[in-house]
Amino acid sequence: MAFPYRRILSPVAFDDNSMLAMDVAAELARQNDGVVFLLYVVPMSDPPVGGPAYVELYKDQAKIERKRLEELANRRLHGVKYEVMTDTGDPAAVILRTERALAADVVVMATHGRKGFAHVFLGSTVEAVLRATTCPVLAIRHNEPDDNVVGRWMSVSPVTAKPDDKLSAVAEQMHSGGFRTMPVIAEGRLVGMITDRELHKFKDALERTEVKDAMLEAVTVTPATSTHEAARILRERMLTALPVVADGQLAGMISTDDLLGVFTLN
Repeated sequence: MAFPYRRILSPVAFDDNSMLAMDVAAELARQNDGVVFLLYVVPMSDPPVGGPAYVELYKDQAKIERKRLEELANRRLHGVKYEVMTDTGDPAAVILRTERALAADVVVMATHGRKGFAHVFLGSTVEAVLRATTCPVLAIRHNEPDDNVVGRWMSVSPVTAKPDDKLSAVAEQMHSGGFRTMPVIAEGRLVGMITDRELHKFKDALERTEVKDAMLEAVTVTPATSTHEAARILRERMLTALPVVADGQLAGMISTDDLLGVFTLN
């Protein structure tokens, strides 16, 4: 499958780890103008032996879970194209069948849940999918609490801009560095940030526009902020990176790429 990933299958089980997986899938879609296919499987491992009423029970449950999934997608997938899907059967088999039918570029799913069905679904199922899938799989892992803070994953010593820099110089630095957000520093303090959206907005006036005339108010986190909270802020604000501030000083940056490293298994 070719990168970038645009057709993203995200099986979910409504547990916390599945929410992390959904966030990662959404970020991939935002970065690559892609679509997320959310899938919930009502488990039916054994063939139905109780006649039509038995089958209807699963169909009714699938309808309930589809509504629940639609509500979840509406809350979390802001600015992302998505489709909601439910099915019944063996979860691994359904995921693999759906992946092939969609010609998915990547499957994004959690490695395990915490209890009950989530544990069954995300434990043995992810192993079966990894063995048989025809496309890459991003397996979202459960982290210990100490791992789940921004300070553990942020990029240090970020490139910065000054308020009186020209946007043309900032654009050149961002392009050469391959990043989309730059913090603005004045007298050692964070005073704003510039993103590629501001550069696009002023694309016809980069040479004559100074950073202070285009910069945004900085939305910040601290090294102790949880990675899940940082991911939520990035998603809701539709940003690609956040400045990390400690004791009033810029300590680093946490980006969507950094958070993909937090939530995925290599």
